[in-house]
Formats: sequence, C-alpha cells, structure tokens
Amino acid sequence: MAEERDLGPLVHISAEALGQPGQRRFRLRAMNDRSESAVLWLEKEQLIALGEAIETVLKGEGYNYQRLPLDDREPEAVLPLDAFVEMRLAQLSMGLNREKRCIVLIAGDSQDPDAHDAATVMMEFDYRRGYELRGQISAVVAAGRPPCPLCTGPMDPEGHVCVKTNGHHPH
Repeated sequence: MAEERDLGPLVHISAEALGQPGQRRFRLRAMNDRSESAVLWLEKEQLIALGEAIETVLKGEGYNYQRLPLDDREPEAVLPLDAFVEMRLAQLSMGLNREKRCIVLIAGDSQDPDAHDAATVMMEFDYRRGYELRGQISAVVAAGRPPCPLCTGPMDPEGHVCVKTNGHHPH
C-alpha cells in the first residue's frame, strides 16, 4: 500500500548542496511544529525548476516581501538528526492554498503514484518562506560550477570542451 505523509504547515524549509562543485548532491530539508522533518533528495534541475515555479507563483499572487523586524524573527530551527521522511524525488508537484496564502508541495518517490510501494509527502509553507526559499535556491545553484558563456554547460576549473565549438577550442 502506498504510504502518504502530511507534514502540514512548516516552520522551516531550506535548500542545500553537499559536496564539491561537479559532484554535489542537492536536498530540501523541512520541519513542522511537531519536529517532524523531511529530507528530499533531488537533482539540480529539479531544484532550479522549483525555485522558478515559486518565483512565478509569488509574482502571480502579487506577493511583496517584507523582512521581519529582528525582534520578530523566529529562532533558527534545529532539525532532528533522523528525518521523519527521507526520499529521493521522482516527482514534485506544487499547488496553492490561496485562502491561507501558502504554497503546497507534494513529493513522491515513484513515477507511478499508484505503485504498491510508492511514498508521498505533503507540506505547505507561507509565501514569506517561499520567497526566502527561492533566494536560497538561487544562492545554492550559483555556488556551483559557472556556466559556459557559449553552451551554458558547466565549466570545470580546468575548462571544458564546448559543443558550440565542435570540441576544438577548449574553454
């Protein structure tokens, strides 16, 4: 039977990369107010797409970010060492709860949600957290290898063989 978990409203969501550029692994970490946490491993392209989708939604909703005053900021979340849910993403869906002004994420570890052993986790976070997550995703992605100005492929410190030059002039 498919396993479904609902974390509900989050008090923390963040994106991070582990490892050296070119060999990094990407993950989202989330936690609700009951200290139930999720670790969602995803590809760089999935993370980029999530950031772009959040940006599009917030623009479409006319959201204006306002930084919280220092004395109103929440303390930094301390995430448990053992995640309530940990999965490698096969699919990620995003929706809106306009009434609560929240973004809803539904993550699954199988391409077939009806599969016998499929697991899904649902979570939601407010627009402010979404805006901050979008900025964090941009920073995580930008910390990797710079893109080639010709083909946009990642460049190693030694350069790379650019397909736009038929591989003749290393960049």
